Amino acid sequence: MLTCSLAQAETIKSHGIAMHGTPKYAENFRHYEYVNPIAPKGGELKLGAVGTFDSFNPYIPKGNAGAGATMETLMTTSADEPFSAYGLIAESIEVPEDRSWAQFTIRKEAKWHDGQPIT
Repeated sequence: MLTCSLAQAETIKSHGIAMHGTPKYAENFRHYEYVNPIAPKGGELKLGAVGTFDSFNPYIPKGNAGAGATMETLMTTSADEPFSAYGLIAESIEVPEDRSWAQFTIRKEAKWHDGQPIT
């Protein structure tokens, strides 16, 4: 007789994830340490890119995508902390200790370009 026992894996649910240890910033942080929250508004920003593009799709396996993503992502990284990511569209991430899968909780206020909620 063959029996199978499925044990519930221990999971970690957090606002962010780090490769080693815990993320630097707490759950409800207002801004990264290197950001000036009272920076002057306005002006002009010019970004350069070397090369050409043949698609605006950043997920293509072939070709060259346009510089800079044209959409928000589930998580984003910080410039002062290597190998960590924090929820952007995702409110939280849940992973088992072995990180064999990930489950994201989407922010209630997250919307598509047309105003429809992301579900």
